[in-house]
Amino acid sequence: MRFDLTDLRLFLLVAERGSITHGAELAGLALASASARIKGMQESLGAPLLERRRRGVVPTAAGQALLHHARAV
Repeated sequence: MRFDLTDLRLFLLVAERGSITHGAELAGLALASASARIKGMQESLGAPLLERRRRGVVPTAAGQALLHHARAV
């Protein structure tokens, strides 16, 4: 499991904003690119990182652990 800084920054922005769309905009990425990066991260870890809700997304337990790591970097 190796993620580049763009992946970690994107995940941090998405988790903090609760929106893949807003996180992608702030990271300067197209929505499709951001979604693909997050999907790749989830596949690499073998666990979902975000749970979709009516008003956006929230980190799962695995997402919380990655969020802690991303903040430390």
